[in-house]
Amino acid sequence: MSFRCTKPILHPVKTLAYEPWEIAIKPFQVSPQTWYVSGQTWVGCYLIDTGDGLILIDTAIPESVYLLVDSIYRLGYKPEDIKKILLSHAHFDHFGGAAAMKKLTGAQLYMSKEDYDFYKACPEETMVLDPDSHPQDFEADAFYSDEEPVRLGNISIQTMLTPGHTIGCTSFFWKEKNPENGETYAVAMHGGVGANTMNDEYYSTSRYLTPDLRIRFIEDSEKLRAIHVDIALPSHPNQIEIVDRAGQYTHKNQPYLDDTVWPDFIDKRIRQVKVLMK
Repeated sequence: MSFRCTKPILHPVKTLAYEPWEIAIKPFQVSPQTWYVSGQTWVGCYLIDTGDGLILIDTAIPESVYLLVDSIYRLGYKPEDIKKILLSHAHFDHFGGAAAMKKLTGAQLYMSKEDYDFYKACPEETMVLDPDSHPQDFEADAFYSDEEPVRLGNISIQTMLTPGHTIGCTSFFWKEKNPENGETYAVAMHGGVGANTMNDEYYSTSRYLTPDLRIRFIEDSEKLRAIHVDIALPSHPNQIEIVDRAGQYTHKNQPYLDDTVWPDFIDKRIRQVKVLMK
């Protein structure tokens, strides 16, 4: 799977609020133990079967929570099988449905302390961003530590603070074994790469984010791109095209296995941010 990005969806919140069928999608497998389950093609949510309960990464917005829950059932699971919910960063499109999913599942909710403080201090920059979405407030149960992985069953997720898009944006790295051939794959999802919050216009109005985050984003790039990743998953599926191969996964056929995707993805995002500094 070579790296390819596609154009973002126009008016995604309005579409999910009033015409969700336009971007609805059935769940599909992306690695031996992980499925894309957001139910729509705007924001990625991933479900990992650890063998001892499920981990959910991100929740998208309240208006698409029913599509997320439907995806979980379509795979033969139940919401209460989810034991841990991991949030990538403090923007409503990724954590707007967190309150609902926490209530439905009873799961422990994780995010970074940096973004939890950002969310509480600046709801106008994190939660209340679109009149067609109605995210609910929530409380975090635990905060990430880069020194202590999030563990459940046979999955150990290493978190990494990767600020830039937000102050506490967090990326996830874990390994899965292919039961067909015994090979182990390194899987990763960057927590957020949007340059929409890394430009001078945004910084001029933000009460919380400052240009040093943009510098940190660039400085972290070499460290990030040096990490070996076999299967790179996007937080928005247009950022790394994966929808075009939905339904093609089998343990023998690995449509998302390509260790060149991750460094190419990081390089492209760094180029985009550097343009904003000229």
